[in-house]
Amino acid sequence: MATAPIAPAHPNNFLEPEPHIVDRLKEALRGLQPAVHVLTATDLSGIKEENQPTPAVHVVWNGFRVLEARADGAAARLDHTWLIVAAVRNVRTLKTGEAVRAQAGELAARAGAALMGYRPPNVAGPMRLAPAPGSGISAAGFMYLPLAFLVETVFQR
Repeated sequence: MATAPIAPAHPNNFLEPEPHIVDRLKEALRGLQPAVHVLTATDLSGIKEENQPTPAVHVVWNGFRVLEARADGAAARLDHTWLIVAAVRNVRTLKTGEAVRAQAGELAARAGAALMGYRPPNVAGPMRLAPAPGSGISAAGFMYLPLAFLVETVFQR
């Protein structure tokens, strides 16, 4: 039996937006065939590549940068980076990667559109598209196509 939190989320909780981002993506991707899994870093821990569910969208917090800090150190504006990674496997055109790229591109487009301008609770502004790491294709036919989103928070004493 799960226990409920003792109190509401602390306003400085970096990961508080995660379940809201996951829910937004699940709603936006509902009904697609094949069904799309929406997974967090916790869901993916310990899973080997060949056993991971695909197609999927991975939601991963990827750190923050300080935008501005008060001179007394009691408050700071932060930009957090959330990676939204389309993960697909398609071996139909393994040599060229054409099929897996097409599938990953479509999934990333849908996930990105769902989050552009979305404002999860506990943040100071909407999610904004930002430069992302490059994509990757594995020899086993998996492709990972990341999008990066920034979202601002105010961290206070």
